[in-house]
Amino acid sequence: MSRQESLADCVVEHLPFLNRMIRALTRNDSISEDIVQQTMLKALVHADQFRFDASPKTWLVSIAMNEVRQVCRCKWWTHSVPLRTENVEGDRSPLVPSPNAGYHAREREVLLRQAVSRLPEPYRCVIELRDLQCLPLMEAGSRLRLTFSAVKTRRRRARKKLAPLLSALKS
Repeated sequence: MSRQESLADCVVEHLPFLNRMIRALTRNDSISEDIVQQTMLKALVHADQFRFDASPKTWLVSIAMNEVRQVCRCKWWTHSVPLRTENVEGDRSPLVPSPNAGYHAREREVLLRQAVSRLPEPYRCVIELRDLQCLPLMEAGSRLRLTFSAVKTRRRRARKKLAPLLSALKS
């Protein structure tokens, strides 16, 4: 029996434990199933890298924990509030528009533009290109002569600075 086959048997042996552990961490059945599957796949693909110095269970747990962290990290990045001025208030009835909807949208637009104008120049440019003109990251980066990650960083910092400015303008 080869090393990979013996490791595959160990992986299968610890599968119920991994299911319980990941389900306890995520509290979501569908996400936990995906993470278990990804953990198993990574363990089997990288079986040649496993040194039999440690327990296979410990190795599987570390892979699973990294996968859980990755899922949480991706959820955190994807959970963002768009900085658009339309549809800020919930849609009460999409069939009957509010008579004040146009007025409120213009008012929000003015408040947003005032707040953006108070940002420092590097942050203001990124917000205007990405959020107000809806340009893709790569195009905004090429216009500003910045890297992809620099545009993302400046946008995140600009939004942090913009939040208190918007709340100050509303009151």
